[in-house]
Amino acid sequence: MIKFNVKMIVLMFIIFIPLLSLIGCNKNEESSGEIKIFEINNTEEIVGKKNDEEVRYKKHYMILNPPKNLKELKEIIEKYSKEHPIDEEKKDIEGENRIFEMSFYRESKDLPSDWEPDESYMNTDRLEHHKNDLIAYIVWSDAKPEKEYDLYDKSKKGQINKRMRFIGDQLIK
Repeated sequence: MIKFNVKMIVLMFIIFIPLLSLIGCNKNEESSGEIKIFEINNTEEIVGKKNDEEVRYKKHYMILNPPKNLKELKEIIEKYSKEHPIDEEKKDIEGENRIFEMSFYRESKDLPSDWEPDESYMNTDRLEHHKNDLIAYIVWSDAKPEKEYDLYDKSKKGQINKRMRFIGDQLIK
């Protein structure tokens, strides 16, 4: 009987240890170091109406593993905005002047990659509560089509260590 129990325990170790190590070693987006950008669900906003002077269209994105170098960050979000043109996807928005905004957030303990806004009765969690994790912002309009970029290197607590601002490719001091 004891021999059987010992054999069973050894067999369980032989089967489960490799399985657990495979699960633990499986790479996800965070551990692989790959930069990934995706839209944060349920955060798209249109502010204004057809007859208003300005109509704002805002989209919010998460960047997994963003580079610390702000020029590299600009290149990545610039490429992303060209590959995903929000002004083209929302041609139906009418207004005197359409303003387009793209905000990019880093993943953090308070803003995980699967975060979504929460408007429940006892708990409200909106993107404006996560400004500490905002690391890049692009804005342009029909009237001023050249894109303006604001890029931030922030501490874990959200304090700005470094900021860069561009209009197009021109660095603004």
